[in-house]
Amino acid sequence: MMEMMKAVAVLNAGDVRVVNDVPKPVPGDYEALIRVHACGICSGTDQQIIAGTLENGFGGFPTVLGHEGAGEVVSIGPKVRHIHLGERFIHPNLHTDVGNGYSKTHGSMAQFGLVCDRQAMREDGFDESEIPFPKQHAFPDSISYVDAGVLLSLAECHSAAKNFGAGPGMEILIYGAGPMGIALALFCKLRGAKTIVQIDGVADRLEQATRVAGVDQTVNFSIDDKNRLLAGRYFDLVIDAVGSTSILYEGSGRLKSGGKVCSLGVLKKDDRIVDTARLQCNTSLHMLNFPYGEYKIMDETIALIESSRVDPKDFYSHVFPYTQLDEALRMVRERKALKVILTFTD
Repeated sequence: MMEMMKAVAVLNAGDVRVVNDVPKPVPGDYEALIRVHACGICSGTDQQIIAGTLENGFGGFPTVLGHEGAGEVVSIGPKVRHIHLGERFIHPNLHTDVGNGYSKTHGSMAQFGLVCDRQAMREDGFDESEIPFPKQHAFPDSISYVDAGVLLSLAECHSAAKNFGAGPGMEILIYGAGPMGIALALFCKLRGAKTIVQIDGVADRLEQATRVAGVDQTVNFSIDDKNRLLAGRYFDLVIDAVGSTSILYEGSGRLKSGGKVCSLGVLKKDDRIVDTARLQCNTSLHMLNFPYGEYKIMDETIALIESSRVDPKDFYSHVFPYTQLDEALRMVRERKALKVILTFTD
């Protein structure tokens, strides 16, 4: 008889709930079963899936949410050689055919998930295209499961700062001071940026950006005239960490000649066409709506955490058990939480 588990699923646009009829995954020969302890709620991708505005990577309703899960290995398949009981992993996944009519996008927001012994499969002659779950990574016991709920977001921002070319002496303007915007500012500073200006409409978030990332100037567009405050200022990089083509156009006008406007926030499916004629001449557009290289830089990100140069606790504000999903989502939706981590321990 098929064993079921609880999970957070979006049944249709706007209808998200805890369900108890998702089949518990059964690990294959090269797979390990993960008991999920925590999962971050992504204010970009997860919220767009719930709203029905995400296009790329969407599995179709009903779908199991979550790509920021963290848990421990509780059983392994017979051919697993490089993964061991008790090891910790982020981004546990589910098979494409979740079962019982569910898809997954990406399935970490559940009581159990899977990782793959990809090294063992390579050693046994499997082609790379045949090996599942390329997005997974072990993390050390020194990082708690709850803190690991932001580990992927931190690595995504770390890789974005590198990919955008943030470096010594640069002047950078960032739109958005959510957890991604603040983390991006911190990693740009760690890469040597000279000046960072951050724009948002929530005072608490701008104060957090100043405290955590040491940004040099904040602009609260809900009370400040940003055009007056930024008059005559031009930047090497302008980064949209919100997800709007209107920000790309506005930000382009704040670039130095030869500068770059960078798209990090996830664009909605009805706002995905960029009119390049509206961008300033002699500037570049760098699209990074979906992460690139975040797992390659994961070990370096973990090292920054272990050396206390980055503190995961600076990037989430609330922890809720999955049984309080509605309250957690309300806090995110109303921007009363910087970021919420759900826990999955009954």
